[in-house]
Amino acid sequence: MAQLYFAFDSNEAKRLSRLYTQSKLRRIYRAIYTDDLNTPIENIVKSNWMQLVQHIVPKGILSFRTAIDLKPIPYKENQNIAFITSSYVKTISLPGLIIKVSKGDNTSYIEQILPNLARSSVVRSLLENLSSTRSDYSNVKTIGEEGVENFLAKELRIRKETALNQIRKEAFIIANHLGFQIEYKKLNQIISALLSTHPEADFLKTPYAKAVAKKEPYDARRLKLFENLYLYIKKCTFRERAYQFNLSSLRNLSFFESYFSNYIEGTKFIIDEAEDIVFSGTTINHRHADSHDVLANYQLTNDPSEMILTPKNTNEFLALLKERHAYLMRGRPEKNPGEFKTGANKAGNTLFVEPEDVIGTLCHAFEFYQLLEEGLPKALFMQFIISEVHPFVDGNGRLCRIMMNAELFKAGLFKIIIPTVHRDNYLNGLRQASRDQYFYTYCKVIDQAQAYTESINWMEYDTARNKIESDHAEKSPEEGLPIFNRALRNLELSDLPKA
Repeated sequence: MAQLYFAFDSNEAKRLSRLYTQSKLRRIYRAIYTDDLNTPIENIVKSNWMQLVQHIVPKGILSFRTAIDLKPIPYKENQNIAFITSSYVKTISLPGLIIKVSKGDNTSYIEQILPNLARSSVVRSLLENLSSTRSDYSNVKTIGEEGVENFLAKELRIRKETALNQIRKEAFIIANHLGFQIEYKKLNQIISALLSTHPEADFLKTPYAKAVAKKEPYDARRLKLFENLYLYIKKCTFRERAYQFNLSSLRNLSFFESYFSNYIEGTKFIIDEAEDIVFSGTTINHRHADSHDVLANYQLTNDPSEMILTPKNTNEFLALLKERHAYLMRGRPEKNPGEFKTGANKAGNTLFVEPEDVIGTLCHAFEFYQLLEEGLPKALFMQFIISEVHPFVDGNGRLCRIMMNAELFKAGLFKIIIPTVHRDNYLNGLRQASRDQYFYTYCKVIDQAQAYTESINWMEYDTARNKIESDHAEKSPEEGLPIFNRALRNLELSDLPKA
């Protein structure tokens, strides 16, 4: 890691200069050096920009957009910019970074972020970001009215109306003290519109702020994720694996679909036990709820009149989710079957969509769904949005796979089983898509799963089970992957771009 050296007096300046001439240090700026002799100077500046700013502009405060973002802003090619307020005007050029110092009040309404560095307070920075800027810095110096709208909309969603009224109260005081009266008027209008007290219905500009004002908030980050998945799917060429409908075939396929879908979620039975549950109505070892989970999943997926239903609009979408969840989870009344969650839920470090954002996020995501072709494109998208939103307390994984397979069944294509041996690959694909917006693995795993499902003769139950067991598909990944991967190598897969 680069070490920075600052010359605070003439003796130290001479010593550092001597080391510099001996090629033991590199100069970053006047009286500032580093012992990192290899990393590009621009990268060192970017990593240590706050430390550099507090030394070069010792009484400066981060202001305008820099106070909001707390990072340098892309400005020109290979160059970022940081906006500082101090007692003078100056432009300082470092490798890869411009420090733009404006004259202003650098002592009032500030908050400390480092021992020797402060920024404009949140409320002051909102006013700063509503101010007019020179054309040289338009769309750079401030986040603009739309950025402030989104900031305040998030505050309203998370901290409620009281927080916005407090911001308005503080902003009035700051505006009169620092001369931000024009900016305060804009801020007041935005807050009034968000709280639905503004007479002009179309005052708000951003979709997110409008949604929050209409009490239909959504998760903006997730929606961008869904948009990127939509764009990726549009680039893919999927194989069409036609399914010839037959009641016996559907029954056998639906059994293993349900068995594996529950096994993934931790409802574990051996295949013989699951057969007794589904085909004989037996409760295994007094595990009433677990047995019901397997049976209800099977009853849904084995019903052609149910699986042919796909939503045509957002109302049908929300209703179908609730109806299927209510049936799927009716053996677990404590999980609120058919009711959207009222508390936050997460898996590991992944926090799913907040309860108040569920309906808005699903409805906006549905707009992308409607633009996709039937079959795997819609199936992949449908499964992912439900998995990512996690709209219910429990049962989300099973539900998202039911919704995915309904899309395939409606299109006359093979449904998908996710065998136990493929579980880790499946979950890893979802994780990569969610965290890194890398969709190739997710789509590849689902494509492989459908190709594998197609490779099985579902007409005879024993034949299907023997194939699954001979491929080690029912085993754990540690035990079964070598044999299962051999089976996958013989399958014809879709053409999927890696980026």
